[in-house]
Amino acid sequence: MIAVIKSLLLPPTLNFFFILAGYLLLRKLKWLGQLLILTGLLSLLLLSLRPVSYLMIQGLERYPPLPVPVQLQDEKAIVVLGAGINENSPEFGRSTESARGIQRLQYAAFLFEQTALPVLVSGGYVHSNKVSEAAVMSQTLQNSFDVATVWQEQQSGNTAENALYSAELLQGQGVSTIYLVTHAWHMPRALMMFEAQGMDVTPAPIQAATRPEYWLPRTYLPSMDALVESHLALHEYLGLLWYRLRY
Repeated sequence: MIAVIKSLLLPPTLNFFFILAGYLLLRKLKWLGQLLILTGLLSLLLLSLRPVSYLMIQGLERYPPLPVPVQLQDEKAIVVLGAGINENSPEFGRSTESARGIQRLQYAAFLFEQTALPVLVSGGYVHSNKVSEAAVMSQTLQNSFDVATVWQEQQSGNTAENALYSAELLQGQGVSTIYLVTHAWHMPRALMMFEAQGMDVTPAPIQAATRPEYWLPRTYLPSMDALVESHLALHEYLGLLWYRLRY
């Protein structure tokens, strides 16, 4: 149910909803129907433009990347948040991480090389998966990056639960100061929830959006990449609002 509601509130479903509603209203309320259709089309166009999507997602990327080499201070562990898995990938013969998940694991492995801190991977049995995200992440870290995970948090189904169950696990081991690895656009929501659990967090964001090449004409053409970026940004803004109201 929550997934359906999120889909209805985010592009492109929301845009098509406006267009469909406008079409159905054309006969009875022509002016309103035309307005809804125009709103749906124009908003879809705007969200598909890179300058617009960059402006939206840049508002979320508040934390700079860590300097290299990484200067270890009081941090006691590295926490990596899951980003979804591809269950039963036939080319691997097992479940694998999403592309974003691999990016997070790659950086967690780099942080491990820099700091030698123990690693916690966080992600439960999402969308009826038969294997937890944490188990898949741990296997990939070991097999692809030669990094052994010390803890697997396998109960969470969202960012708030990532923080809740990871904090319980770590605080039970006397760990309260961590590096938190996730994408730059996801960091504000993740950081808010981990700090709400009493954790002292050093943000370790990855994959900040690159500045558009404003001087190139192609920058102003609609693209699927820009629409995906807009979708991510709106999802995070809605998530921040919901978490602030709920938690």
